[in-house]
This record gives sequence, C-alpha cells and structure tokens, in this order.
Amino acid sequence: MMRKICALARLVCLDGLRRHALIGLVFLSFGLEAGGLVFFDFIPRDIGRASGDFILSVGWLTGLLFLLFHAVQVMAWDEERRTIHTFLARPISRTQYVLGIFLGLAVLLLLLNFALGLLGYGVLLLIKSSLSSVYFQHLSPLHYALSWGGLFCIELMILAIIMLFSGLVRGGFPVLLLTVSYAFICTGLPVVRASFANRPDLPSILPTLLQGMTALFPDFSRFDFKELITSESTINVVQGLTTDLGILVLYLVIVLWAAALVYQRRDLQ
Repeated sequence: MMRKICALARLVCLDGLRRHALIGLVFLSFGLEAGGLVFFDFIPRDIGRASGDFILSVGWLTGLLFLLFHAVQVMAWDEERRTIHTFLARPISRTQYVLGIFLGLAVLLLLLNFALGLLGYGVLLLIKSSLSSVYFQHLSPLHYALSWGGLFCIELMILAIIMLFSGLVRGGFPVLLLTVSYAFICTGLPVVRASFANRPDLPSILPTLLQGMTALFPDFSRFDFKELITSESTINVVQGLTTDLGILVLYLVIVLWAAALVYQRRDLQ
C-alpha cells in the first residue's frame, strides 16, 4: 500500500516540476521581495519587524497561489481532466489515490517553502547588514524557521480541505471558490469570536457556538510566529507547539479520512 502511495506521490511531484510550478513562484517571490527593498527606507522605526512580516506575507501569498492554482488543478475532477499520473500509475484504491495526491503535493509545498525560506532569510540578512543595529537589532534563525514551519502547517490544512472539496464537487472553479471561502472564514472567525467575547447583551450560547466552530474552521493564528523573528526574548513555545501539532495531525487525519470516504462513494465517470 505504501509503495503505491509513494509511487503516485512521486508522479505528482514530477508532474509539478515538469510544469515549472515551483520555479515560477520562486521568481515571483524574488521579484516581490526585491521590489520591497525599495520601500524599507520609508519605514522610520522597527524595520526588522516590518521586514519579517513582509517576508512571511510574501511566502503566504506564494503558497496560496500554489494551492489555489496548482493544487486545485491537480485535485479537481472534470470532463477534461488529463494528467500524467492518471496514465502511468498502477491500479490503486481510491484511498491510496487520496493519500498519494496529498503526499505528492505536500512534498512540492515543502520544497517551495524551503526555497522561499532560504531566499527570505538572505533578504533579511541583506537588510540587517545595510542598516545600523538600532534599526534591526536581532534576527533569530530558530524563530525564523519556526515561523516558516507554522506557515507550512497552515498550508497543509488548506491542502487537505482542497482534497475534500475536490471529492464533494466537480470542476476546478467550484473547488477554488470553496477553498477561498473556507480560508476567509478560518481567518475571520477568531476576530468575530473576540468581538463577541465581552458583549453581555448577547445570548450566552453564542460564544460557545463560535468556539465550537473552530473544530470545522481551525484558527490559523495558532501557527503564526512571525512576531518572534526579531524578538530577543526566548519564549517557551514547546508546550503550546506540541498541542498545536497534535491538533494539526488530528485535523489532517479526519479531513483525509472524510475525503477517502467521499471518493469511495463517488462516480468519477
């Protein structure tokens, strides 16, 4: 079973590399970061924090483009679907298909984040070396790697939900719309929950309901560590990170299990 899953994942990786899905995004990220260097002279203070936020924002945008335009295209089924792994892969079960496609795209996403992380760290070192230490005092490689790891975890959750949506609806565009809506809800739900937390005039069940919706729409801010990149304080995040990683693994298992069930009952003709 694992041999077939890894074989399909390898074909997905080769297909993505053949389409230059990573190279174009890396060049796009490099262009955005090079253009952003022009505007750092207009930041009067705390340039290090602004630089770290900018690098991670570019990484998030690039990863989102990969998910919405490459991953959706690979996962979504329609009448015109013709891909290399459909013809070359040996006969496999639909569960193996779900796991193989997810694994292959996750590896491509990991390679993309690794390349962008190295590029972004080089840009931060360039900015830091060109400024006085009072403007960019500290750069933590460990916290920088942790920030990119958190970003990769968020992208894995979106990738898993794309796999589920691709089994529920047919066509790339509907899957794209559902994914964008899902990401917006996950991003906006913590803001709504915080705004309703101190409202005594509202029903008491409403905060509990919003808290329970986190099971369906996870809070992406739990994996946002970019504020630690330029911080000198050694914040102990091991305990909280272990809990978050456990939640991530549980979320991925449940979503992929649901996607496998959907694919087993779906007519792919």
